[in-house]
Amino acid sequence: MKFALRVCVFLLMARASVCADITVTAAEGGEAVINCPYGEGYETSYKYFYKGPYRESTLMLKSDGGQSPVFSGRFTLKDDHKARLFTVTIRDLQMSDAGEYTCTAGWGDSRSVKLNVIRAPKKPKPVQISTSTIHPNTNSRTDHNSTVTQNESVTMATRTGNTTAEPNEATTSSKQTNYTTHNALVFTSPQQIRKIF
Repeated sequence: MKFALRVCVFLLMARASVCADITVTAAEGGEAVINCPYGEGYETSYKYFYKGPYRESTLMLKSDGGQSPVFSGRFTLKDDHKARLFTVTIRDLQMSDAGEYTCTAGWGDSRSVKLNVIRAPKKPKPVQISTSTIHPNTNSRTDHNSTVTQNESVTMATRTGNTTAEPNEATTSSKQTNYTTHNALVFTSPQQIRKIF
Protein backbone atom coordinates (compact mmCIF):
# COMPACT_ATOMS: atom_id res chain seq x y z
CA MET A 1 0.00 0.00 0.00
CA LYS A 2 2.83 2.41 0.85
CA PHE A 3 4.50 1.74 -2.55
CA ALA A 4 1.24 2.36 -4.47
CA LEU A 5 0.70 5.67 -2.67
CA ARG A 6 4.20 6.92 -3.60
CA VAL A 7 3.71 6.02 -7.27
CA CYS A 8 0.33 7.81 -7.36
CA VAL A 9 1.75 11.00 -5.80
CA PHE A 10 4.72 10.93 -8.19
CA LEU A 11 2.41 10.54 -11.22
CA LEU A 12 0.19 13.41 -10.08
CA MET A 13 3.20 15.69 -9.58
CA ALA A 14 4.71 14.76 -12.97
CA ARG A 15 1.40 15.34 -14.74
CA ALA A 16 0.91 18.78 -13.15
CA SER A 17 4.40 19.99 -14.07
CA VAL A 18 4.13 18.80 -17.70
CA CYS A 19 0.72 20.48 -18.15
CA ALA A 20 1.95 23.79 -16.73
CA ASP A 21 5.15 24.23 -18.77
CA ILE A 22 5.31 26.95 -21.43
CA THR A 23 8.11 27.01 -24.01
CA VAL A 24 8.83 30.08 -26.15
CA THR A 25 11.56 30.42 -28.79
CA ALA A 26 12.54 33.78 -30.32
CA ALA A 27 15.50 35.36 -32.11
CA GLU A 28 18.13 37.62 -30.56
CA GLY A 29 17.26 41.27 -31.22
CA GLY A 30 13.58 40.42 -31.72
CA GLU A 31 10.84 40.03 -29.14
CA ALA A 32 9.42 37.13 -27.15
CA VAL A 33 5.71 36.96 -26.36
CA ILE A 34 4.92 34.73 -23.38
CA ASN A 35 1.26 33.90 -22.70
CA CYS A 36 0.60 32.91 -19.08
CA PRO A 37 -2.87 31.39 -18.50
CA TYR A 38 -4.43 31.35 -15.03
CA GLY A 39 -7.46 29.73 -13.43
CA GLU A 40 -10.91 31.12 -12.79
CA GLY A 41 -11.04 33.36 -9.73
CA TYR A 42 -7.60 34.92 -10.30
CA GLU A 43 -8.78 37.63 -12.72
CA THR A 44 -8.25 40.53 -10.30
CA SER A 45 -5.33 38.97 -8.40
CA TYR A 46 -1.84 40.40 -8.61
CA LYS A 47 0.22 38.93 -11.49
CA TYR A 48 3.95 38.26 -11.14
CA PHE A 49 6.67 37.43 -13.68
CA TYR A 50 9.93 36.07 -12.26
CA LYS A 51 13.25 35.17 -13.85
CA GLY A 52 14.50 31.85 -12.55
CA PRO A 53 12.83 28.78 -11.08
CA TYR A 54 9.98 29.25 -8.60
CA ARG A 55 11.92 29.34 -5.31
CA GLU A 56 15.16 30.92 -6.62
CA SER A 57 13.74 33.73 -8.73
CA THR A 58 14.06 37.47 -9.26
CA LEU A 59 10.87 39.54 -9.69
CA MET A 60 10.87 41.18 -13.14
CA LEU A 61 7.27 42.53 -13.31
CA LYS A 62 4.27 42.83 -11.02
CA SER A 63 0.75 44.04 -11.82
CA ASP A 64 -1.94 45.10 -9.36
CA GLY A 65 -4.55 42.83 -10.98
CA GLY A 66 -5.84 45.53 -13.34
CA GLN A 67 -5.81 45.36 -17.12
CA SER A 68 -3.51 48.35 -17.73
CA PRO A 69 -0.07 47.40 -19.11
CA VAL A 70 2.89 47.41 -16.72
CA PHE A 71 6.33 48.35 -18.08
CA SER A 72 9.83 47.73 -16.75
CA GLY A 73 12.71 48.35 -19.16
CA ARG A 74 12.35 45.90 -22.06
CA PHE A 75 9.54 43.97 -20.31
CA THR A 76 5.77 44.57 -20.58
CA LEU A 77 2.93 42.74 -18.80
CA LYS A 78 -0.68 43.01 -20.06
CA ASP A 79 -3.58 41.17 -18.38
CA ASP A 80 -6.76 40.00 -20.19
CA HIS A 81 -9.40 39.07 -17.59
CA LYS A 82 -11.87 37.62 -20.13
CA ALA A 83 -9.28 35.24 -21.60
CA ARG A 84 -7.79 34.60 -18.11
CA LEU A 85 -4.36 35.16 -19.56
CA PHE A 86 -1.58 37.65 -18.97
CA THR A 87 1.00 38.31 -21.66
CA VAL A 88 4.61 39.25 -21.03
CA THR A 89 6.55 40.75 -23.93
CA ILE A 90 10.35 41.03 -23.85
CA ARG A 91 11.72 43.42 -26.50
CA ASP A 92 15.24 43.59 -27.94
CA LEU A 93 16.02 40.03 -26.83
CA GLN A 94 19.53 39.26 -25.64
CA MET A 95 21.20 35.88 -25.31
CA SER A 96 21.26 36.42 -21.52
CA ASP A 97 17.42 36.48 -21.53
CA ALA A 98 17.33 32.74 -22.29
CA GLY A 99 16.42 30.50 -19.39
CA GLU A 100 13.72 29.67 -16.93
CA TYR A 101 10.93 32.04 -15.83
CA THR A 102 7.82 31.73 -13.67
CA CYS A 103 4.35 33.23 -14.26
CA THR A 104 2.22 33.54 -11.13
CA ALA A 105 -1.35 34.75 -10.56
CA GLY A 106 -2.18 35.49 -6.94
CA TRP A 107 -0.50 33.18 -4.45
CA GLY A 108 -1.40 29.80 -5.89
CA ASP A 109 -1.47 29.64 -9.69
CA SER A 110 2.06 29.33 -11.14
CA ARG A 111 3.43 28.23 -14.50
CA SER A 112 7.03 27.51 -15.36
CA VAL A 113 8.34 29.06 -18.61
CA LYS A 114 11.35 28.05 -20.71
CA LEU A 115 12.64 30.82 -23.00
CA ASN A 116 15.01 29.83 -25.81
CA VAL A 117 16.86 32.63 -27.61
CA ILE A 118 18.33 31.88 -31.03
CA ARG A 119 21.54 33.75 -31.87
CA ALA A 120 21.00 36.23 -34.72
CA PRO A 121 23.33 35.88 -37.72
CA LYS A 122 26.06 38.50 -37.90
CA LYS A 123 25.47 41.23 -40.45
CA PRO A 124 28.06 41.13 -43.22
CA LYS A 125 30.29 44.17 -43.58
CA PRO A 126 30.18 45.93 -46.95
CA VAL A 127 33.17 45.31 -49.20
CA GLN A 128 34.67 48.40 -50.84
CA ILE A 129 36.57 48.07 -54.13
CA SER A 130 38.41 50.96 -55.82
CA THR A 131 39.81 50.85 -59.34
CA SER A 132 41.24 53.35 -61.82
CA THR A 133 41.41 52.97 -65.59
CA ILE A 134 43.65 55.19 -67.73
CA HIS A 135 42.59 55.58 -71.35
CA PRO A 136 45.79 56.58 -73.21
CA ASN A 137 44.14 57.26 -76.59
CA THR A 138 41.62 59.72 -75.14
CA ASN A 139 43.83 61.20 -72.43
CA SER A 140 41.20 60.37 -69.77
CA ARG A 141 41.02 58.45 -66.52
CA THR A 142 38.04 56.67 -64.89
CA ASP A 143 37.91 56.04 -61.13
CA HIS A 144 35.43 53.52 -59.67
CA ASN A 145 34.38 52.90 -56.08
CA SER A 146 32.13 49.88 -55.56
CA THR A 147 30.36 48.76 -52.40
CA VAL A 148 28.80 45.32 -52.14
CA THR A 149 26.43 44.39 -49.30
CA GLN A 150 24.96 40.91 -49.03
CA ASN A 151 22.43 39.18 -46.80
CA GLU A 152 20.73 35.78 -47.17
CA SER A 153 18.73 36.57 -50.31
CA VAL A 154 19.68 40.00 -51.70
CA THR A 155 22.97 41.40 -52.94
CA MET A 156 23.13 45.17 -53.40
CA ALA A 157 25.94 46.69 -55.42
CA THR A 158 26.56 50.41 -55.80
CA ARG A 159 29.23 51.78 -58.14
CA THR A 160 30.19 55.45 -58.09
CA GLY A 161 32.92 57.25 -59.90
CA ASN A 162 33.97 59.88 -62.37
CA THR A 163 35.67 60.16 -65.70
CA THR A 164 38.14 62.99 -66.20
CA ALA A 165 39.39 64.01 -69.64
CA GLU A 166 42.74 65.77 -69.38
CA PRO A 167 43.38 68.81 -71.59
CA ASN A 168 45.18 68.16 -74.88
CA GLU A 169 46.17 70.30 -77.85
CA ALA A 170 42.53 70.67 -78.97
CA THR A 171 41.08 71.64 -75.56
CA THR A 172 42.26 74.02 -72.87
CA SER A 173 40.20 72.69 -69.92
CA SER A 174 39.53 69.31 -68.38
CA LYS A 175 36.05 67.77 -68.43
CA GLN A 176 34.69 65.57 -65.62
CA THR A 177 31.62 63.29 -65.68
CA ASN A 178 30.25 61.76 -62.46
CA TYR A 179 28.03 58.68 -62.31
CA THR A 180 26.37 56.27 -59.89
CA THR A 181 24.96 52.87 -60.78
CA HIS A 182 22.99 50.48 -58.57
CA ASN A 183 22.54 46.76 -59.10
CA ALA A 184 20.26 44.57 -56.99
CA LEU A 185 20.36 40.83 -57.44
CA VAL A 186 17.78 38.67 -55.63
CA PHE A 187 18.58 35.03 -54.97
CA THR A 188 16.74 32.23 -53.23
CA SER A 189 19.91 30.92 -51.57
CA PRO A 190 23.42 32.22 -50.81
CA GLN A 191 24.92 29.50 -53.04
CA GLN A 192 23.43 31.20 -56.11
CA ILE A 193 25.39 34.42 -55.59
CA ARG A 194 28.07 34.87 -58.23
CA LYS A 195 30.33 37.68 -59.45
CA ILE A 196 28.64 41.07 -59.14
CA PHE A 197 30.70 43.11 -61.59
